[in-house]
Amino acid sequence: MVSRPAMSVQAFIRLCAVAVPIALIGPASWSPLLAASELGATQDDRGRKAPVSQQLHGLAPGPAAKFRRPREVAPSIGEPQAEYPGLAVSQPGSEAQPARSAFSESTGPVIVGRVLYRGPVPAPIQMQVNRDPDVCGTTVSTSALSVDGATYGLRNAVVHVEPGAGEASARIVATTSAVVRNKECRFHPHVAAAQVGAEVQIINDDPVMHNTNIIVANNTALNVAMVAGGNPIKKQLKKSGLHLVKCNVHKFMQAYRLVFDDPYFSETTESGQFSIVGVSPGSRRISVWHETLGMLEKDVQVPVRGTVVVDLEYK
Repeated sequence: MVSRPAMSVQAFIRLCAVAVPIALIGPASWSPLLAASELGATQDDRGRKAPVSQQLHGLAPGPAAKFRRPREVAPSIGEPQAEYPGLAVSQPGSEAQPARSAFSESTGPVIVGRVLYRGPVPAPIQMQVNRDPDVCGTTVSTSALSVDGATYGLRNAVVHVEPGAGEASARIVATTSAVVRNKECRFHPHVAAAQVGAEVQIINDDPVMHNTNIIVANNTALNVAMVAGGNPIKKQLKKSGLHLVKCNVHKFMQAYRLVFDDPYFSETTESGQFSIVGVSPGSRRISVWHETLGMLEKDVQVPVRGTVVVDLEYK
């Protein structure tokens, strides 16, 4: 793994303190932030300062993010339904809906679990709308935290497993489409993950013009005007990292796309569940990203076969 320079969380927060972040951190853009470094690297699960390569895997936290250590939940091997009756895992002949993963079928061991949040959930922020109120309304309610009240499951988080030696270069061609839909003056979905090589499709369902601006590592990757009734625009995702999606016409609109070089990722469901298959056995680092809560990391031992159950909890 290529070593990356340390990045200050405080420096990133200062740049991203506005409602729409102006900077996205990728490997090429860490260096300019080092001069403003005050806090240094975050800590690992033993309280030691961890290198950025272990903290981010090429991804940056969202605005006002803080790094937090995960609650220590020992991973287990076996049937996940026995420990988590509500956990939906893809099984032959089953109607259960799995968390969205990069793979559609299981090859090798399976990592399943939940991303949890037990802290306070702030009230939604009401933002004034200054364009197209007939379509968008006069105010928009925004909330970055979507938590299942019954299970504490956290929605709109992305879980990633660091690949083993040689796995990152042995890419699997992405077949899924990373859709960005402009609907009711919102981007849908708000958070999604994809693999390098996937095709992003931008659609405008609203009767007004939107502008879709995708920024990667502080550079504009795509900036198009989406007229009402226009044809979808398609573009291949060529760079890994955190993609900020925003609308310059309606400034309250924003979304995130996390793009990975490898296929070992999953979005969480409404109840915080995730499922990742095809990871090679051995010691692996699993991380979870959330736009305001930052990142959690945990080391897990992946068996040759079977299921590993891992919970990661923000506090």
